[in-house]
This record gives sequence, structure tokens and C-alpha cells, in this order.
Amino acid sequence: MLTSKQIRQMWLDFFESKGHLVVESKSLIPQNDPSLLWINSGVATLKDYFSGKKIPPSKRITNSQKSIRTNDIENVGVTARHHTFFEMLGNFSIGDYFKEQAIAYGYEFIFDVLKLEKEKIYITYYGEDLDTYNAWIKNGIDPLHMIKGTRDTNFWDVGQGPCGPDTEIFYDRGEKYDKRGVELLKEDIENDRFIEIWNIVFSQYNNDGENNYTDLATKNIDTGAGLERITSIMQDAPTNFDTDLFLPIIKEVEKLVDVKYDIQNYFTKDKEQTKINTKFKIIADHIRASVNAINDGVTPSNAGRGYIIRRLIRRAYRAGISLGIKEKHFLYNLVSIVKDSLIYDIDIETVKEVIKNEEDLFAKTINDGEKLLEHEIAKNGTITAAIAFKMFDTYGFPIELTNEILSEKNIKIDIKEFNEFLKQHQEKSRGNVEVGMQKVINSLSLIKDFCSEFIGYEYLDSTSKILYLLNDEQEISSTIEDEISYVILDKTPFYATSGGQNHDFGYMIQGNNEIEVLDIFKDKFWNHVHKVKGKIDKNLPIECHVDSEKRINFARGHSATHLMFHALRGTYPNEKIEQLGSNITHEHFTFDFGLDHRPTKSEIRQIESIMRSYIKRNEKRNYIITTIKNAQDMGAFMTIEESEYHDANKVRVVEFENITKDLCGGTHVPQTSVIEDFKIVGVDSKGTGVYRLRVVTSFNFVHEYLDAEIQTELDLLKTLIRNNQELDSKYDKNLPDSKAKTTTEKESYMLELEAIEEEIRNDYRALLKQKQNETVDVSNYKPEIVNQKSIYLIVENDTNHVRKAVVQLRELNQDAIVIGLSNTKEDNYYLMVASKTFNSLDLFKQITAKLNGKGGGNPIVAQGSITTNQNLDQILNIIKEII
Repeated sequence: MLTSKQIRQMWLDFFESKGHLVVESKSLIPQNDPSLLWINSGVATLKDYFSGKKIPPSKRITNSQKSIRTNDIENVGVTARHHTFFEMLGNFSIGDYFKEQAIAYGYEFIFDVLKLEKEKIYITYYGEDLDTYNAWIKNGIDPLHMIKGTRDTNFWDVGQGPCGPDTEIFYDRGEKYDKRGVELLKEDIENDRFIEIWNIVFSQYNNDGENNYTDLATKNIDTGAGLERITSIMQDAPTNFDTDLFLPIIKEVEKLVDVKYDIQNYFTKDKEQTKINTKFKIIADHIRASVNAINDGVTPSNAGRGYIIRRLIRRAYRAGISLGIKEKHFLYNLVSIVKDSLIYDIDIETVKEVIKNEEDLFAKTINDGEKLLEHEIAKNGTITAAIAFKMFDTYGFPIELTNEILSEKNIKIDIKEFNEFLKQHQEKSRGNVEVGMQKVINSLSLIKDFCSEFIGYEYLDSTSKILYLLNDEQEISSTIEDEISYVILDKTPFYATSGGQNHDFGYMIQGNNEIEVLDIFKDKFWNHVHKVKGKIDKNLPIECHVDSEKRINFARGHSATHLMFHALRGTYPNEKIEQLGSNITHEHFTFDFGLDHRPTKSEIRQIESIMRSYIKRNEKRNYIITTIKNAQDMGAFMTIEESEYHDANKVRVVEFENITKDLCGGTHVPQTSVIEDFKIVGVDSKGTGVYRLRVVTSFNFVHEYLDAEIQTELDLLKTLIRNNQELDSKYDKNLPDSKAKTTTEKESYMLELEAIEEEIRNDYRALLKQKQNETVDVSNYKPEIVNQKSIYLIVENDTNHVRKAVVQLRELNQDAIVIGLSNTKEDNYYLMVASKTFNSLDLFKQITAKLNGKGGGNPIVAQGSITTNQNLDQILNIIKEII
């Protein structure tokens, strides 16, 4: 059985043998790249080479790059392959080889080096990329194992910069992991049977940021293969955690507790053992990330990278406590074991000291928290949700430990109220709400009951009485100009953020003063709290005015979410569709739902068609006030838990006749026709089996979106036509004019333009192939005899001309040495050496050693660059001396 160290070394050795320069893993802390918090992929440290900002040390590079991703920490330990820290194996070509060679390397490594069974390998590819398909078939892949992908599944595009199609290598682990077959791949269904082990990206286009695509001058290869995944396959491990990268850590932790980690639980799925396994996995993963980050200079803190590492250490520490570890320090003793699985140096003693200090701090936090709890209980006989949240937010004391300590004293806290504080805290962290409920906990505690009536379903304006005027700390009687305060009214037309719908916009007036409404949220009694800015006197009445245009757009979006939920259930009748979140603004809305595959284009069109039929039917909206039980009996859908409703005897059902009934407190249109129009403008993956639809409604927003898409496509087509004309000056293509006015007409016109785009791209490929097949005239190049060897010295300004000339002369003169030079910029030359008789790579290395050069190759051809302030004649003389 291969070890992870052997697999890593086999990768590096293999690509080094193919002329790649092995570069060491760089620091996890990005250098001069403010766009990244962590190095999160193998290519992240090479971006400047691909962009042309820096000259690469070689056009062929390979590495095993340590990486960190922390966007889904909660999934780590729960799934089979989520990690915060991982190693990405990569091979990269920067303007050197392209598809055919990259695929040949992939085939050779998978079958000749790893010796995987051919019948267990499946390949996905971008459906329009026939070059990739043909290359895999040529190498020997069974056509039945080639899975055609879409732009969503097999086209790498980050929105701006280099992009292109990709191809992925999957390994079939067999029916014991999933009885379903290759349809799992064809339908892009999350599964544990077919494991992606290698992704090869063919970077051949440039996206200008507005989805205008042009061909790159030089084509690049960017690949990533997960060491953890390959190791799990080579070691026949059910999960990545059951390999030699993680098991030694888990075994060390087992020595400290009475429970054991069970590898076979993946198949037996015992619930209690799953909980135990999850805690072991959390410790193993988080200590690997922490050790490597601290070794690269990150120290635990309350900000940035330091905050992430503090969170990981404390999450691992809590997992250890839950397993039954009694020792005050235990994580720091795992550092040496982590080091044993790596190939780079770790300052063991320094890392151990940092982790031990963090364990001390957290242990003190726990100790201080216990004392604070004891003090509060002695003083008040109980613990409020506000105190529990303060301990969590201010002191980092986990709510789980609070509950554990209180349960021993038969005390319970109001978890619903705690979660409300936590929800506001999380909204602040995400930047959705500048100041949430936790900001004014002290002053809001003055409010003892429900006192504010929401009248916004019927009215958009009111004259109201101020019940409470608050600042961050206390109740006040007045504010000055531009002062921020919080207002609770006896009645309000302003909708507060809830149920996925954002708060209303508008203003208040008191006398001659206009007060800006910044935010509206609900306190624990469901009172509407208005965050406002301006001069206010608590004792005077105040006028409220909701922005009616934005309100109707909110209503369009919210009603559309209800109708679309029903449309989704119609589109996927055999699936249990669950709404997992929504965010409704006055310009668009998003809708998150669970599905085992990415929605296809035809499915998106079906959803749009159903929605437009609902709008056209002009069904009436009704509000029904009833109990939760009656609502359930009438078939109303509940998108949140029953416990979330503050009054189970008085809930509101929103009914769109003949379509759907849902429990909802949001604002809605009176008839479906008021929605006007509906368009899904994007589909995003939000994690395993969760997808987000981005949607616009109303004629205005839908037409605005389609007009922008059409203009973007027209601009792209003009650019593509110019590109073709550079290859063939006679090339031309007529673009149809449009008088489209309706949504259907605009969509049809867009499809017509996309079809033309495909034609132009096909024309470009044909013209480019024709251009590439053209030869250069080498009849004027004459050889020199140097040290009894026939030497061709080719010096031209056009690098592409030099490449072609060198290769042609090598094939025509197989006993000669052919050397090409092209001055690319001041003091820098492109250098190419080729010969069928003499070792080109050896000669290339001698030349670059003398002339400060870099590059690589093989015995018949080598290429790279030299940097020197010597003139061309001096360079040629040096080359002749070497020969």
C-alpha cells in the first residue's frame, strides 16, 4: 500500500522527468495579493507567472502546495472529504504544452505510475471541447467512460481573467459506496462513489469581466489533484480521514479517552458512533491547519487569519472536551505527529508553544465563564439569555458549555431568545446589518412586552406616537441633528427584516425635521425597532412614509418566491424540494434550495415558463389569519420551524388561489399579474447539494437585464469577428438587427446571437488550425560549422517564427544543432535549442548557466529565456564557445 509521502513524491518525480521544475510549497500567507486571505490552491502562488507580471523560472512547473479553505468549517468532520487544510498537487504549463500533452501526462500518471484500473476511471469534459474528448480516446479511454459536461460543470471561469474548459478524472469506488451507476456523474449528483481526483483546466480564453471572451495569446495548463483524495483511493479508505494523513493523529487522541474511532462506521452508520467519529475528525483536521498556519507566521487573535486559527483551535479543544479529555493541554502534543506527514520543515517547539498558550487562554475562558455563571446564579437564581449571549460574544464561552453547567443545576435558558441575539450577531458579521439587536441589548432590555402594531399590510403612511426613544445604552427624551437612535412606535407601516424580506425604505417627519430610516428589525417581543438618523422629540407625534415604489418591488419578489417554490415542486415532482433560505431586496431576490444536481438549462426554462403562466393567469391573493393547526390542515407550507412563530394561535396564511398556500408574514402583491415578469438570471452552488437561484421580476428589471445581456453579446460578437479578421482579412459575418420589445422576443434574439457566436468560434478554430499548419520559409538559413558540428543560428523578432523555423530545420537537418533567439524585451531573449542527434537539454542548460537563463525541456527540444546586458554578437559568441 502506497503511503501519502510516496504518492506526493511520485507526483513530483514524474513531472520532473517530463521537464517540469519542482517548486517548493509556498507560505499559506499570500504575498502581495490582498484578494486572498489564504493560499487556497496550487495555482494561487503562480498567478503572477500566468498573468505575465513576472517571468516564470520555467514554463513547466510542478508542486505540492499546502492550502487552506475555511468557507465551510461547520462541514469539516461531518462529510468524508471536507478539510480546512489540504495539499494540492499540480502541474502547470505557462505557454508551453497544451491539451494533448496535458492529457497524455494525466493518462500516463494514472495508469503507469499509480497503476489504477482502467475500467474504474471516468472522464468528464466540456461538451463543446472535442479536442479534449478526442485526446482522451486517442490515449485509450473507453468512449463509454467519457462523460459530456456543460458550461456549468466543465468550464472554469472566475468572472475576470484567464478561463477555459476543463476535464476531470474520476475514480469509481464501486457499488458498496452507492448502488447507482454512472448516472451519478452524468447528472452531477453528489456522491461518495465517484471521487474526483484530478482537474485539468485549459486556460485559453480571457474574460474581460463583462463576459466578453477572447483567445489568449499563449495557452496555459492549470491542474489540481488532491493528495488527500488520491491517498484515500490508494489506501482503499472509506474517507480521507481513514488514511495515514489523519489516522496517526486520531490514534494519539484515542490514548486520552475511553471511546474509539471506528473506520467501519462509514458503512454501519451508528448515530452515537458517528458523533464520536466527527469529534475525532474535527481535532485531526483542525490541528493540521493550525500547525501549518502557525508555522507560516499566523498567531491566534481576534482578527483576520488569527481569528480563523483561534476558532479552529478552540473548536478542536471543545471536541476534545466532548470526547472526555481531562488534560488542560493536549492539542500541542499532536504537533510532532502532524509534522511526520509533511515534507517541509516545521518549527515544532515554536508551534507547540503557540498552541499551548492558546489552550491556556481558552481554559482560562472556560474557568472564568464558570465563575461568572456561579456569580449570576448566586445573585439572580438563574441565567438570562442576554447573559449567556454576552458570555458567548464577549468572552468566547461556548453556549454548549453554558447549557452543560446549567443542566447540572436544573436551570434552563431561553434558547429562542439566545438564538435571536446570535442571529443579529451573525447578520452583523456578514455585513447585512450594521448594528443588530446585540448592539442595543442594554437599552432594549427596558422594553417588557409587545406594544407596537404593524399596520403596513394596509397602509404605507401613518401619524404615530413614540413609545420609546433609545440610544445604545438607555432611554432618552430627544436627539440632535444627525444623531443615531432607535424608535419604537405605537403603530408603524415600516416592514422589519424577517422571513427573508429586507426592511422597507422611507423617511419620518417631525415638524420641519426629516428623519432618515436606516434599518428596521424586531426585538424579542416582536416590536418593530427603527434605527433612524435625525432630530427627534419623544413627546411629539411623528409621521411615517414608506417608499411605495420599493415596497411594490419587495412584494413582487416575495410573492414570486412563494410561486417559484411551487414551480420547483412541479419541475422536480420526484424530489423533496426544501427551501433553505431567501434574500428579497427591492431589485432582485435569491432563493436557496436543496437538489441532488445543478439545475439544467431546460429545467430553468421550465421554471420560468411555469412562473410566467402563473403571472398571466392573474390569480388573486388572499390573507387568512388562523392557527398553526388549521393552517397545516388546509395544506399550507411552513418554511420555518413551528417554534419560530411567536403566536401559534394567530398565524397568517398567504394564498394564491389555485396555486399555493404558505405561512408567511411578508408583503405580497394583490394579484399575480402585478409581478409582471420573471427571469432567472443566475444559478450558484452554495455547497453540497444546495443551489441558489438569482431572480429579477417586473418588466423594468427583466428588460433591463436582457438588454444588458444582448448588448454584451453584440459587443462580444464584434470582438470575435475582429479576431477572425486578423487571421483572414476577408472574413465577415452579418449580425441581425433587432426590434424585440417583449421578453419572449428578446430571449429569442439572444438565442439567435448565441448560435451565431458558436458559428464564429467554430470558424476561428478552423482558421487558427489553418494558420498553425502554415510553414515558414527556412531556405535562407545556412549552417555554420563550429567545432566540427553543423549549427543553425536563427535570430528573428517574431518568437512564433523562431519556434517554427527551429522545429522545421531540426526535422530537415537531423545531424545539426538548431538554436533560435528572439529579443522579447530589453535584456531578455527567448531561447530555443533543438537537435535530433545531440542532447538539446544539456546544451540548453550550459547556455542558460552562462547567460542567467531559465527554462526546461527534453533531449530533442528545450526552451526558456535568458537575461543579459550583452549585445547579440556577444551572446552568439558565448554560445559558439560552449559548443
